[in-house]
Amino acid sequence: MKKLITAFMLVILVFSAFAALSSPNVKAQTLEARILSYRWYVSPTSDITEWVGDLVAVGEVQNTGTATIGNVFILGNAYNSSKSLVDSWEEPTLVQNILPGEKVPFIVDFLPEDSPTRDQSWVSSVTNVTLSILTVVNSTEASYSGLTVPASSLAGFDNSGAYTVTGTVENTGSQTTGDTWVITTFYNAAGSVVALNYTDYLTSSLSPRSEVSFTATPADNTAAISNEIASYSVIPQSEPLISGGSPTPSGGSPTATATSPATSTSTHPSSTPSKLNLTVTYAVVIAVVVIAVALAVLMLIRPRRKHGQFEPPPPPPPPPPPP
Repeated sequence: MKKLITAFMLVILVFSAFAALSSPNVKAQTLEARILSYRWYVSPTSDITEWVGDLVAVGEVQNTGTATIGNVFILGNAYNSSKSLVDSWEEPTLVQNILPGEKVPFIVDFLPEDSPTRDQSWVSSVTNVTLSILTVVNSTEASYSGLTVPASSLAGFDNSGAYTVTGTVENTGSQTTGDTWVITTFYNAAGSVVALNYTDYLTSSLSPRSEVSFTATPADNTAAISNEIASYSVIPQSEPLISGGSPTPSGGSPTATATSPATSTSTHPSSTPSKLNLTVTYAVVIAVVVIAVALAVLMLIRPRRKHGQFEPPPPPPPPPPPP
């Protein structure tokens, strides 16, 4: 009977451990990111690249995990027609402290001085560029969330072949920010990224209940790119007012608005998800199971006595010899 009870207790402990595995109360938050879409081309300007003629890729990453991500590093690989790798480069996203579900843009600029040939001679041979998640970095500090771009202030229109977005950044929080700027992502009708804009600093400080206007057009714009744009999103960013050390850009939530349908579409492959799992639940479960098994073994092999049984008294001393 004791053995049956011990086995039953062991089963309960094991099932409890695996039930804890599925319980959200014991799971640590995870960091996950996914590349949603991207486009690569040879830059005709140096608006968002270091040099005219750089190979560049622009795209968007989404935080698909349950925790805020500090930053995501994107790895770009460039291949020629023989499918040989001719250059690789990595860049972080343009926005730090990415909230769960948030989408943020990135730029991968393949710098010629860091390429195998140390120039741009290889760029013309590139026939394909693939992007993947290289690293997902944990967030160590919170961003200032007081910056907003009211949807009512936004307007998107074609201005002589250059798609133009105008709007206003408002400081609805309680802190005065330092340098403030806006990142604009442009999409086609399929929702894929076709272009980006990284504004110059709009103002050196923005006090609470103050605002600053901005204008954004696609970097490296052509009439074909502007004609393809169907929607956009804007993300306000700022640095702390107090200088010192390496300031962490802060920003509010992105604001998006749709425009007229595009006349052409373009789709690009998306990378597979990259996951940095910080949960320790599996280790806890294994520890519980090991302890349960050890206790059960001890209970089974430990000498046991029947209920009410005592050690027999020592035998009486022998009788004295007769006289």
